Amino acid sequence: MRTKTLFILILVFICVAFLTAFVIKHWGVNRYRKSVGTHIFSEIPWDKICEIDIRGVEQNVTLVKSDGSWRVKEYYNYLADFSQISNLVEKLKGVSIGQTFKADKSILKRLMLRDPEDTKIKDAYKGKALVLKDKNGRVIKKIIFGKAMRQQEIGIPAGQYVRFAGENTVYLIGEYITCLTQGPREWIRLEILNIRPIDIKRIIGYKEGKERYVLEKKKGEKEFYLKKGPDEVKKKIRRIKDGINYLTIEGVVDPKKTSNLDSFGISPKNYVQYELFNGMIYKVYPSKKCGKEKCYIKLEIAYKGSDKVLLEKAKTQERLLSPWIFEVSKWRHDSFFLP
Repeated sequence: MRTKTLFILILVFICVAFLTAFVIKHWGVNRYRKSVGTHIFSEIPWDKICEIDIRGVEQNVTLVKSDGSWRVKEYYNYLADFSQISNLVEKLKGVSIGQTFKADKSILKRLMLRDPEDTKIKDAYKGKALVLKDKNGRVIKKIIFGKAMRQQEIGIPAGQYVRFAGENTVYLIGEYITCLTQGPREWIRLEILNIRPIDIKRIIGYKEGKERYVLEKKKGEKEFYLKKGPDEVKKKIRRIKDGINYLTIEGVVDPKKTSNLDSFGISPKNYVQYELFNGMIYKVYPSKKCGKEKCYIKLEIAYKGSDKVLLEKAKTQERLLSPWIFEVSKWRHDSFFLP
């Protein structure tokens, strides 16, 4: 009886082992097949990402979310271009797998998929690392982006080899993530204001704290008229009214050097004030002189009215923009004319 029982138990064990091996083998095959064509980064909790680090051989970029705004750590902690960050995230969300395979160290070197932060590896074998972190600085995912797969006919990147840090599985994706090659300055926010001239009620130029000219128009009208000031202002009206329309900058000054406004030719008594029909007020303080390539401006934003939403908007813009001295082109600087 014991022999028969033992035989049955052995037989059951063999059957279970065979069935388990069969399931594992076929599950692995199906899993492999399923991975091709699926979104490689679908499991990343993008809503919890508060820091994006781009690590490379030549340069690093750290994008950090602070007080509701994204900033570029390596560029004086100035505001980042959120549209670029959004585009990067949306592109990564939509990336699908075209091919996957296991790779040894020699293949990882050839595909430039070695970790750029590994000091023991030659730079020629390293890729770009995208490190995603949460609000506490904990690494959620680290992805290595390597060599591009190019179309043989025209040489344009048709895809890119990637892998997750700590793994030797390589994925060929159908996108080449070009923005990972950008330096810190390429990530900053260049457009700081975009106020349409039709929304402006009045423009006042102040020199030494006194009104030098006043431009006005009625709501719905396009053309300003010179209410007060010298005739030379009439020739500048078109430039002045477009001053804060698509106002883009060339860069910002290191905050450590901005304590003395006089050194940049900026005076708190000289400014152009734009008053909008909705109560928003924008003051632009232009520098008296321009260098060969750089001119400077400083901003102040306020609100005069009872709308709580607009008041909050003014406070937010003032908090984000007023601390900075901006570098602008001479063409843009000339829009803030002061006779």
